[in-house]
Amino acid sequence: MPGREPFCELTRKNIQQYVRKRLRPGGGSRAELLLLEDRGRRAVLKDFRTGGWLMRTVAGPWLIGREASIYAVLEGAPGVPHLIRRLDRWALLVEHIEGRSCADCADRELSAEFFDRLLDLVEEMHARGVVHCDIKNRANIVVTAEGRPYLLDFASAFARGSRLNVLKRLAFERFRVDDLRGVMKARLLVGQLWNERDAQFAFRRGPAERVVRAIRDGARWVFKRVARG
Repeated sequence: MPGREPFCELTRKNIQQYVRKRLRPGGGSRAELLLLEDRGRRAVLKDFRTGGWLMRTVAGPWLIGREASIYAVLEGAPGVPHLIRRLDRWALLVEHIEGRSCADCADRELSAEFFDRLLDLVEEMHARGVVHCDIKNRANIVVTAEGRPYLLDFASAFARGSRLNVLKRLAFERFRVDDLRGVMKARLLVGQLWNERDAQFAFRRGPAERVVRAIRDGARWVFKRVARG
């Protein structure tokens, strides 16, 4: 029946009646994150409308469009939140995953099976032609109460693209390895395994990665200054 699905009646005008918690304030280049609830189902609203002028008019809608397209490619993949819908050009609504950040887990708390599942998740994502690009940030890895891994925040992710886009496909291969390093780094930092070869793979940055990261970090610095201005 119409109107029975959670959040189907959510609009820009009635957001506040669904809000349970503000997870992060917006402003400048940052999106506002709100925890919403409807009919017992929780979701996270990522909203750039509260950002600076550049975010509201150009960058925010572009970023939301990119991220929504990534979720569409990954729809149904285990360990990836479900995109409920794009609210408007500034915001999208994503399934809320109950759990703890991997960054908050104690030494040796997570099992080897958890990291095997995480690796399977990452390889499934790569098979669908998507790289996450920020798995080394352990805050983007969530552990559910059942011990299942989920990946959050696909703002930096991108798809491999067509065979004609050689530069994008080369970048995909570069960051595919970086994603695998992120899994290994998370595993090392909770004491699941530790030897010199594993540590070198997890923490080493080759020349190509250093150049790409320098360009990315420089672009972020400029972008933030412009957004704040």
